[in-house]
Amino acid sequence: MPGSYDHAGTLFALGLRLTKLDAAGAPLIGAGNCYVTDSLITIGANLTYTSNKEVVQNNGRGAPCVAYTAANTLTNAIIDPLQVCTPDPNILGFLIGGSVILTPSEVQTITITGAPTGGTFTITFTGQTTSAIPYNATAAAVATAINALSSVGAGVVTVTGGPGPATPYVVTFGGQYAGTDVASMTATGSFTGGTTPAIAVTVNTPGGTGNAIGWRAPLVNVNPVPNGVAIEAWSNAVIDNAQAAVLPYWHLIFPRVRFSLSKAFTLSADNVSTPEFSGIAEQNPQFGDGPVGDITIATDRVFQMVREATEPTAGGPAFVTVI
Repeated sequence: MPGSYDHAGTLFALGLRLTKLDAAGAPLIGAGNCYVTDSLITIGANLTYTSNKEVVQNNGRGAPCVAYTAANTLTNAIIDPLQVCTPDPNILGFLIGGSVILTPSEVQTITITGAPTGGTFTITFTGQTTSAIPYNATAAAVATAINALSSVGAGVVTVTGGPGPATPYVVTFGGQYAGTDVASMTATGSFTGGTTPAIAVTVNTPGGTGNAIGWRAPLVNVNPVPNGVAIEAWSNAVIDNAQAAVLPYWHLIFPRVRFSLSKAFTLSADNVSTPEFSGIAEQNPQFGDGPVGDITIATDRVFQMVREATEPTAGGPAFVTVI
């Protein structure tokens, strides 16, 4: 039996939480898969239904003997528009794919001096040490040794220069370390020959703080976000010209949406460019209790909304660690 309602309305778009999904529709686990932002301007959603035709069959006298129309049923929801106030590269990447451009990646140089004629060296990074590397190894061999560390991973660093000892090795950090200020590597040499041979690591280009400074569109003819993205939005719950004292926020949940950019970016003297998106919202039983386990209602419908005590968007854009 329906319960009573306190007549609270909804006012102001307070913010968004965006969550990347796996192929089944569950929130992806790990850092960088959930983004909270207060740049939401507006979000509009329209439930769409089948439009079934009436079936009529007349008898030989021309009178209807069968007349039937199937009930229209819910198919999905159309989100149009979703508008944000800044061209945040992270929002673009989450909703429509492409590549986020980060501040410069860390570059460090390994230099061998003293012209050794034999021996090996090792590299230590975040407390882990490589296997012994020949004194005259190629750049590819050095990259293989560093990427073999469990704290790094295949393909994370690239190495140019070499072979040693005449030519230094230039190490560039990518992958999970792209655009971040990483710890300096250290090196230990076990050389023979030469004149007081030694090895040292210097930082050429400190990595940035991971700030997003740009965005590149997806590749042509490639599905940029094949699993879709979950979006949640918050607004104030208002009663009698004031925010509700109990459960003061509305929480809107769309567990899977497939978006496209629906409005052109413009540059002009009198028009602010505000990115605008549209998309199809689908049922997604796998979204469950959300990216951080804080949703208390079932989220298996194309759209649901619920009153809540808190909203997570105060303080502006931030990445949230997904449990």
